Amino acid sequence: MPISPNADPRTLPAVIPLRDASRILRIGRNRAYDMVHDGTYPVRVIEDAGRFKVRKTDLLAYLGYDVAVS
Repeated sequence: MPISPNADPRTLPAVIPLRDASRILRIGRNRAYDMVHDGTYPVRVIEDAGRFKVRKTDLLAYLGYDVAVS
């Protein structure tokens, strides 16, 4: 089930699909993939078995959340 763009990012799993991260960032699907390929996506993207994913901590940091690990 896709993640709502209004979801609280702190409740996300540790790694989320690019499409869900893009929904939260309000970036369209095609633009997101273009940004990944040209290296301009706003957070680090991981490729895992041919799928693009984003770490929750990277997304939270970009959004301004405190991601300090204790």
